[in-house]
Amino acid sequence: MSKEISLEEYKEAWREMTVQEAWRGFIGHLAAYIIVNGFMIFINLWTSPHTLWFPWMLGGWGVGLAFHGVFSRKSHVLGEIEKKEALAELLARKKRKGRYNRGFNGNLGKDILSLIFP
Repeated sequence: MSKEISLEEYKEAWREMTVQEAWRGFIGHLAAYIIVNGFMIFINLWTSPHTLWFPWMLGGWGVGLAFHGVFSRKSHVLGEIEKKEALAELLARKKRKGRYNRGFNGNLGKDILSLIFP
């Protein structure tokens, strides 16, 4: 027999899983960066050692990797989850009160914007 879990326990497990997922995505991106760019450095130095083009690849992809790292931080991921939870709660409350109109009329759009841009 399995014991029922509370909504809070479920939400905490979901948050933990999402943070781990974001971190694994970043690690996969980092591994691809190292492997592919290592190969590109080898090709550049082997075929045309007097014309170095690999630093441009390292820099360009490195910027994307840095952004991925920033957006994979635990604090950022949890902040995004909290925004989504607050939005879901807002929509559920509006729906319960009968004022849910899918954002086409009324102030729901303003409410959503106030959650995203405090």
